[in-house]
Amino acid sequence: MDEPLTHFSLIVPVYNGSETLDATLAALVGQSYPPERFEVIVVDDGSTDETVVIASRYPIRLISLPENRGRIEARLRGAEEARFDTLVFNDVRVIPGCDLLEKIGERGYEPVIPDIRDYDGSRWGFSRFFYLLRCRLYAPYYPLSKDRRDFWITKENFDRVPKGTTCFVCSRNRWLESQPEKADRETSDDTRILRKIVETKPILRASAVSVRYLQRTDFSAVIPHTYERGPRFADYYLRPGGRYFAHYVGIWGFILLWLLSAIWDPRLGMAGFALILAALTGAIASLSRNLSDVFVVAVCLPPIAVVFGLGILKWQLGIVSRCGMKRR
Repeated sequence: MDEPLTHFSLIVPVYNGSETLDATLAALVGQSYPPERFEVIVVDDGSTDETVVIASRYPIRLISLPENRGRIEARLRGAEEARFDTLVFNDVRVIPGCDLLEKIGERGYEPVIPDIRDYDGSRWGFSRFFYLLRCRLYAPYYPLSKDRRDFWITKENFDRVPKGTTCFVCSRNRWLESQPEKADRETSDDTRILRKIVETKPILRASAVSVRYLQRTDFSAVIPHTYERGPRFADYYLRPGGRYFAHYVGIWGFILLWLLSAIWDPRLGMAGFALILAALTGAIASLSRNLSDVFVVAVCLPPIAVVFGLGILKWQLGIVSRCGMKRR
């Protein structure tokens, strides 16, 4: 049986997070929990905005890294310097309720992922699009409902459920023992860490413990973020044995066949283009739940798919480059 969880170190890794840091820290330091039983650690990962100034206004421990090293190292530094053995990782865009620690303590279990409320109810824009996408990818595990309640993330359902470390409760030893071998920015750190954890112990997805995630909605923020996620997604899901490896190989096979056909006969190239349009139409219909969603998905899907694909292409070119260097 697990020991009671009574003391917590809340770790906030942040790089240029001044937009949401105020709200996040106000929620964390304002926990309805005995102040001597928790601490808040902000790990500034070489920010160039007002992050340090904002953090300095709160009764927190500030750790400043001399340069931007990526969230793997920022989280690791926070875990190593934490006073308490139960860690609560909380990203700068996550706003917990004031009873977060109280409810986690009542659960008396780790590792835990709270219910991440990441949809603001908007009927338009990127917020609606990503909600529809998650509903399709993670059904029936997303969104959580009163009927489903808590569930366990295990080795068997790992690739089919929503997960992440935007808000994640874990013992220090478990976290340190589950770090990925690589620590670069293209490593799928969340997924690889959680995968190692479920090999030893199921993760509780707790519906009664909820936090709010401030999703990016502006085009200028969504596009670069999506591009950055491309290589991380590919690092886990598109490698041999990954959930989407066969799909990835099939897409490349189609592209090569399309190009060769277009060279042989331009009419075959047009037929391939028609197939792409048909696939896009099918995806729009599959994601949409009503007529207004058709417009939302039709507008948002193409740029997201292109930018995400460019991120994956960056990952693929990196592999090719590294293989070429090894041969030399």
